[in-house]
Amino acid sequence: MTVHGKAGSHLHEWIPTMNETNVVDSMDDRGVPNLWRAQAIGWLFIMLLGFSSRTAVFGSAEAALWLTLAVEPLAFVMTSVAAILLLRHSPLGRPLYVILPYAALACAAGAAILACVGYGVHLLLVPTILPEVPQHQFRLGFIYFMGILSIWTLIYFGLSAELAARAARYARIQAETRALRLEIEHLQLQVEPHFLFNCLNTIVAEIQDRPAVAEEMTRRLADYLRFSLDRRGKGLCRLEEEIEAAQAYVRIVALRFDRDFECRCDVEPAALEVELPHMTLQGLVENALKHGMRTEHEGFNIEIRARRNGNEVVIEVENPGNLAMPFDLAEGGGLRNLCRRLELRYPGRHGFSLKQQGKKTLATVRLNGHAMVV
Repeated sequence: MTVHGKAGSHLHEWIPTMNETNVVDSMDDRGVPNLWRAQAIGWLFIMLLGFSSRTAVFGSAEAALWLTLAVEPLAFVMTSVAAILLLRHSPLGRPLYVILPYAALACAAGAAILACVGYGVHLLLVPTILPEVPQHQFRLGFIYFMGILSIWTLIYFGLSAELAARAARYARIQAETRALRLEIEHLQLQVEPHFLFNCLNTIVAEIQDRPAVAEEMTRRLADYLRFSLDRRGKGLCRLEEEIEAAQAYVRIVALRFDRDFECRCDVEPAALEVELPHMTLQGLVENALKHGMRTEHEGFNIEIRARRNGNEVVIEVENPGNLAMPFDLAEGGGLRNLCRRLELRYPGRHGFSLKQQGKKTLATVRLNGHAMVV
């Protein structure tokens, strides 16, 4: 059994897992710092706006400064306390008609407090800095701060709802990833048990009559299991590793059935680094042996070919034998398992076919792009 071609350089391209996807974290992780930065920047902007407008209205920068220093910092403290209370007792899960009345009352109360403070500062500035208190000062202050606090409340609830939605999407992605990983593990566990069971039964049967054969088969089976167990946690293997496992598998089967099997490989170096679900090639070779052993020939060849064409890699396994037609993939347990694992790793970017070509059976796997890591 020979492999034509040498492996090229190892070009590992980073493929992000679903757990490593850049998703905005929950409110407790990244939302809170963002909230306080927005809070500080927002109220600093409101202070500058308020100072400018008061200077223009009253014609006194000193009066505008005192009013701004008295009112806006108090508004900052009030909204910060409200934000802390909302973070601890999030109302987003409640109906909107329940939240809005409480929010409106809180805004009205805050606006009334700030308008009273502003009115009191005006009284202190008369007559030393300001000649008189402007008419309707309390009413205008109340309307101004009612608008500011209402906008703040709407922005806060909007940002909170967006962060909560992103956290929910992140949790859903995590749940889907866990479910996907469990399905892949379940499919993987179905690949080998029947093969191991048959091998162990053969070893038991050969121990008494042909102990040397049983010993050699045990050794080969141990080598095969070492490869299988070493890579079981990975879920993905390079084609180069898959070829080694397939050859070990053929050697075990050849000894088990006492037949002359030959596995020839013709693989382009550029295709050796492609990643496949664990034991993909073994499934194809196992299917080839199953069809090949129906023939009357003592020995037969299994040919493994792989080539790369741009982003697409084509893997073919050809063997002598007759395929029962028409072939229904739903009835092929091992191949159905293989197709499902390919779908999970290459969703919408893979193809599989099994067809008769003259006196030979040809299985073809087409893969496009990189395998998805979960």
